[in-house]
Amino acid sequence: MPWHRALAGTDETRLAAVPVPLAARPVHRKPADAASAALGDAFGALPEDVRATAPLYVLCHDYGTWAARRFVARCHDTARRLRPSDSVGLEASELVRPYLTATEHRGDCYLLARPAEPGVEPGAEFTPAVTAARPAAVVLDLIVFPGEDPRDADCLALATTWKASGL
Repeated sequence: MPWHRALAGTDETRLAAVPVPLAARPVHRKPADAASAALGDAFGALPEDVRATAPLYVLCHDYGTWAARRFVARCHDTARRLRPSDSVGLEASELVRPYLTATEHRGDCYLLARPAEPGVEPGAEFTPAVTAARPAAVVLDLIVFPGEDPRDADCLALATTWKASGL
């Protein structure tokens, strides 16, 4: 069952409009910083004995779609040279790497891109398996709001801590 939710983002207006009661809503300049803030709050809510090994599930379909479109726009921009960072920016793992590295997290990390499926409601919540053997998990949903410029977007990072009953 969802136990704790944390939200961070790059757009103050969108953060303020979220109707779900959550902990503090910090605003960050970069999506990776927003992801780190949300993950820090979510993992911080776990008991210390499971915090470092709880698995992380990153729902990255929105981010992957936006990053691919941004990369294509950069490829077609004749006034700009492609840089190695352009291709690295495609990887959703780069949004969670700073947090995982800084905290020396040892749990598994799964990047999940789930396109729309017939019969599955858009935005349906992903439920990780939590059991006595794996009593907690964190799900990070990266929600992207593309702007006028395909190279720029705002991002909300919603981290939900799931726990087995009795934890």
